[in-house]
Amino acid sequence: MSSPGLIPTFSTAVNTWQCDENDHLNVQFYTEFGHEASAHLLASLGFGPRAQRAAGIATRAADDHVRYLREFRVVEPVEVHSAPVEVGDRHIVAYHEVRNPAGGHVAATIRRRIAAAEPWPAEVRARAEAAAVELPAAARPRSVGKLDLPDLALADAAKAGLIEVGRTQITPDECDENGEFLPRHQFGRYSDGAPVLWNHLGFDRAAMQDRQEGSVVVEMLNRYRRPLRAGDLVVTMSGLAAFSDKVLTFTHFLFEAESGTLAASAEAVGMKFDQKVRKIMTFSAEDRTRLAAQQIRF
Repeated sequence: MSSPGLIPTFSTAVNTWQCDENDHLNVQFYTEFGHEASAHLLASLGFGPRAQRAAGIATRAADDHVRYLREFRVVEPVEVHSAPVEVGDRHIVAYHEVRNPAGGHVAATIRRRIAAAEPWPAEVRARAEAAAVELPAAARPRSVGKLDLPDLALADAAKAGLIEVGRTQITPDECDENGEFLPRHQFGRYSDGAPVLWNHLGFDRAAMQDRQEGSVVVEMLNRYRRPLRAGDLVVTMSGLAAFSDKVLTFTHFLFEAESGTLAASAEAVGMKFDQKVRKIMTFSAEDRTRLAAQQIRF
């Protein structure tokens, strides 16, 4: 059962190609589930894709906050139930509850801020306000949202201690129907660059894999600052913002390479993961000394 007031907005099952080295669903696909659920939620309010085109009003994601609570494994079913939790003149904050109906548990929560280019039509806003629920406590930010990430330029990223973890080009299949870079693939760029960052911090990811040690992300907040389009060149820069004996807080910055402007920035909370017993690991004193030397400061 989903939380009261939520409606079904998405369903699927986990595919093999969506899973990573930890043999569980990669973080980028939770974002994709929330993206598609957002479209269905807006449609339930009378403002789906066709209605948006008819009204000439475009919408896009402004930020995504995700808490990863339980793993999804291959072939497990996925259901998303959703509702608005905040309604403004030109924004709606949607709550998406990602559930495993076979296990009967919540696997993740997504809080997405959806921004509109023009004020919502009166009837859409009225429906959204009538459908609004309170954001559950478990879905609220726990370890992210505390950093004041600057609107950096690419030329200044290395000076702040960030390192390059990816240099790619956006392809048409990574974009939505409006030609803009999909949120899923922004999260994918962070995920793809994570091994490079872990190696930079002194953790040999290949050796870790041989020991059946991996890494997991338990919470992420991504702010979409400027849209990217097919053909754009992208540089991903990342760094270590904070750490404890078990937790690392990473920052990721996604730049459009030609202009050097910041397209998105994220905070991610990660941990070292024992794949054999599927439990979080503790960093050694040597690890913590090394991490302290790599910590960035804006």
